Amino acid sequence: MLPITWWCGIIVCSSLRIHLTDTAKLIPNMGYYIEMKEMECVGNPSYFADLYCKITPPKNRTMEASVKIMQPLSAFSGVLRVSIPNAKKVITQIFDITFDVCKVLRERKRKILIDLLVNTLEKNSNAKTWRCPFPKGKYESRNISVTDLPPMLTESEFYVNLDFFIPKVAIAMNVTLHGHLYEVAKERHRRKKYL
Repeated sequence: MLPITWWCGIIVCSSLRIHLTDTAKLIPNMGYYIEMKEMECVGNPSYFADLYCKITPPKNRTMEASVKIMQPLSAFSGVLRVSIPNAKKVITQIFDITFDVCKVLRERKRKILIDLLVNTLEKNSNAKTWRCPFPKGKYESRNISVTDLPPMLTESEFYVNLDFFIPKVAIAMNVTLHGHLYEVAKERHRRKKYL
């Protein structure tokens, strides 16, 4: 009798763990959304051509981007900076992360923001796999949306500056983004108040 009880317990616990894991994945998606206001991309023509990035209306919650890599890139680094204004509109930098793009793609142990960036771009890209060296060719990402946000954030305007560079050689690309992070519960409360 005891072995049957154990098997039932194992099956129930395994099933429960799967459902809890799935639910935990949904929590950040339900908590926040991002509305983008401005986006600009500038590339060094020796490395990138036909650089294009755009926020897609009507809700401004997704974006699309494409670039043509002009020569294979084997040593490639990036700097991600995130800033927010305080109550007096003074911009405060809250993240400043420098990373080796090739190392980030090889390893799965990444900082949360870098992991979010890589997963978001990979998910909607025409490239089957992202790895170094990056061969010449055209890369596109469509319907890029930021959804897997950590649950400890607060509503705020934000500025993102992402620089890619070839170490000790040249700046390769700069992407800037200005947007607003909204908390779903607060937004629903505001709508109820005014409707």
